[in-house]
Amino acid sequence: INDSLKSYRFDDAANSIYQFFWGSFCDWYLEIVKLRLDFADSARESARAALATLVSVFEAALRLLSPFMPFITEELWHAIYDGVPPAKSIALVRYPELDYQTDLHNIAQMEKLQDLIRTAREERKDREIPEKEFVPMLVITSASRDFAINLNELINQNAEIIQRLAKVSTITFHAHREVGGDGINWRSVGFTDIALLHEKLRDIPAERERLTKELAKHEKVLTANDARLADEKFIGKAPPHIVEGLRKQTAETRTLHDKARAALDALPTG
Repeated sequence: INDSLKSYRFDDAANSIYQFFWGSFCDWYLEIVKLRLDFADSARESARAALATLVSVFEAALRLLSPFMPFITEELWHAIYDGVPPAKSIALVRYPELDYQTDLHNIAQMEKLQDLIRTAREERKDREIPEKEFVPMLVITSASRDFAINLNELINQNAEIIQRLAKVSTITFHAHREVGGDGINWRSVGFTDIALLHEKLRDIPAERERLTKELAKHEKVLTANDARLADEKFIGKAPPHIVEGLRKQTAETRTLHDKARAALDALPTG
């Protein structure tokens, strides 16, 4: 953001703030901090610390947004301090600064954690795993270091976050990809690999009903097409390309019919 402001690229600066606020803060941080908001007696101090950090981050985000959205950030900033802020206006307080020496490693760890969760979510979508279903995750440990980050340690320390945000029931480490057999679909995340274990359950009655309807539709088309192709008057009067197109459609429909019939016959009975 500072680089964009120095070069007068206010559009880039505004876009960076937007991506931070909606992407990093709302999509990730708010979801993660919810895991700490347990107000039972044994966890109350941890929850209070998490809330204090949350308010601190939100206050800094308001200072970040202030030059671009001055009026609403002013109102919210005063509300955070319950009407008794440390300055008369948010415009008079220091713009946020980043300590690269302190924060760079933490940022790299968070980005790697996001990559892992994002990859697991993509795998869930591609495999059509139901949204509410938690599935086991396998992690390969043979190449566990990603530059200065110990991935195994990072995953262990943040297992609850991964399990909640990626809808994972358990996380198991293995040395090689051979575990689980050939049916496992591995995905790379930096220098490691992950896989989700899920066997899609088939609704046999629904599948039988769908295939039966599909067969009926194909049979209706085949009956009509066969009747037209057997009509010598139609064959004699219709343009050649119409007749050829009808024959091609009939052949394709018959192939689909046969596939549907085979799939229906292959369904288990009972």
